[in-house]
Amino acid sequence: MKRTYCLFFAFYFLLFSFLGCGGGPGSPGSDGSEKTGINPRVVTVTHSDPNGDQGDLWEIDFVQDLCADGVTVETFGSDYAHISFFGDLLNPNVTSTNVLYITNYKVTFFKDNPSYPTISQVSGGLEGGYTIQPNTDSGPYNFLILDPGTKRQIYDDLVSGQYNPLTTPLIYDMKIEIEGEDKYGNAFKVGPIIRRLTIADYLHC
Repeated sequence: MKRTYCLFFAFYFLLFSFLGCGGGPGSPGSDGSEKTGINPRVVTVTHSDPNGDQGDLWEIDFVQDLCADGVTVETFGSDYAHISFFGDLLNPNVTSTNVLYITNYKVTFFKDNPSYPTISQVSGGLEGGYTIQPNTDSGPYNFLILDPGTKRQIYDDLVSGQYNPLTTPLIYDMKIEIEGEDKYGNAFKVGPIIRRLTIADYLHC
């Protein structure tokens, strides 16, 4: 009986640990901290579009409409993830002069429905502009997730007739993965950071 209870507890502990990886504003952890001495912890993740900071609301407008006056065009453009970090020292009793440099990132999109259009992966290089300092808040930094061209492509694919009739919003899971090096050349990774996107014709006039 005791052995059964222990196995039951261990199973649910592992299940909770796995499901907890994507929750909250942060990420499940990072790789490379044992070499850099700094754990780049994600503190906040928010969404911004051309209308400003949307907090943790990930509604993506993929059609630029005319406003009610028939003359004004609604605000339209790129969407970004704003991510801030904190550099946790693995040994808080040791003063560190190391610095982490974010060098590149990628954003991958996963369809909620197999019939949805495919969204191409976004990747970008960041040469030294984004740093994570030890024992300090860093950011928020901007990471492009969707530009107007990609959003227009989603719309064109949707109305092309090659897909089954679909209604919006389209729902995708977005995964952001971040990589970099410290000042000694040791590599590190952050993420994945996962958010759910809803893509539709939202009117912003």
